[in-house]
Amino acid sequence: MASASMPVSVPVPFSRGAGSNRSAGTWSSLSGARKFVVALAVLLIVFNVAIPKGGIKAGDLPITWGYLMLFLLVPVGLIGALRRPMPLAQPLLQVILFFLPVALLILVKSVVYHLTFSALAVHEVLFFFLPVGVLVILGPYLEEVPADIIATTLLWCVRFAVIWGIVNFVLYPIIKDIIQIPYLTVNAADYGEIYGKNNRRGILMKLVSTYNNGNIFGACMVMLAPIYFLFEKRRLLLALFIIALVCTLSRTVWFGMVGVTGIMMLTGQIKVRNPRVWIGLVVAGGLLIMLLPLMGWTPEKLVDSNLGGRVKTFTNFEMTVLGGKTLMIPEVIYFGFLNSFGLVGTFFAVCAFAAGPVFGFLHLKSLSPLRRAATAGALGYVVLAAIDGCFVFPPVLAQFFFVTSLIYRRGLRPERKSFSLDNGVRQSYPARSGLS
Repeated sequence: MASASMPVSVPVPFSRGAGSNRSAGTWSSLSGARKFVVALAVLLIVFNVAIPKGGIKAGDLPITWGYLMLFLLVPVGLIGALRRPMPLAQPLLQVILFFLPVALLILVKSVVYHLTFSALAVHEVLFFFLPVGVLVILGPYLEEVPADIIATTLLWCVRFAVIWGIVNFVLYPIIKDIIQIPYLTVNAADYGEIYGKNNRRGILMKLVSTYNNGNIFGACMVMLAPIYFLFEKRRLLLALFIIALVCTLSRTVWFGMVGVTGIMMLTGQIKVRNPRVWIGLVVAGGLLIMLLPLMGWTPEKLVDSNLGGRVKTFTNFEMTVLGGKTLMIPEVIYFGFLNSFGLVGTFFAVCAFAAGPVFGFLHLKSLSPLRRAATAGALGYVVLAAIDGCFVFPPVLAQFFFVTSLIYRRGLRPERKSFSLDNGVRQSYPARSGLS
């Protein structure tokens, strides 16, 4: 992947900027109430993107600080949402038409088949609480957050995750250990357990960063890649981002890299004729070839007929109308939908997750650069999920619904922000149709 031919530079939102002219989106220009909303949004992004695994365990249930913040803020956000004249129609319809039928099916199956409370709770969180909480209740508050603050926060969070991951990836072959900070970069109960979680490949360990799993890190970065490439101007950091995805040592992530690159070409974010695109792909391929011997792999291993043990997912399922007696969604989530929800439930489940990116793709020409990038990121995850969506693991779905909320974010605040482009031309993007 390579950046678009004219990437956008983002002003730092918490400073005055050059001279006496301050952007309308800077921190100092916001009202007190809006500052509170912005601060909470920044914290949610930090704890679900930069350090998403920090937290504790209640029994066998991991509680991350990012998800805990979501649970606490949703009731508060609901109070403000009830005072709004009218919620956004698209996310509301997405939840009512698609997520709600699946959530009801899960509830009915749990009663009929006497499923455990933990199975019920996990799946209701995935198919009801998170979409309602993020898309319908908290998502509209993104209108209050200036686009430059969203961009800058995401930039630094992704930069941190990438650099932290690369440092630990280099450290492991040398000292056979990585840096872990309990309660912050790793769940306190999982401290020291990362080495036994199928992360090692030969003398290397997958780049896991603060996500503690290479596939989870890769799935989230694939989602965020189009937004990151829209705003990141430093070529070294763009290169480190690509290197980090290669160093996940995950065929799923490599597939996702190729997939999201193709989607970014399709949406026009990166140009096919841009030589940097092909240079980036060649360098990524060269790095991959160099890593194979260290992983103990041969080139033939890149194509695994067993798909890393996932073939059983395709063969061990029974086609039914409403699914089997258990709820289990493995790596290949679409076959997990078929197993758990049957043909009818799978239709609603697939539509539930595809509705946002499909809406964005159908309205692509009228969307701002940020919303187009979010559309590409959400589509990237939908493609990646065909192999391994890391569906039940935090913070994957929280990030997916956040990215989907950015697709719906209209930028209705009466402000204008100027962004300087690489060709020296300054473009001013109106709030309704520009970068916002």
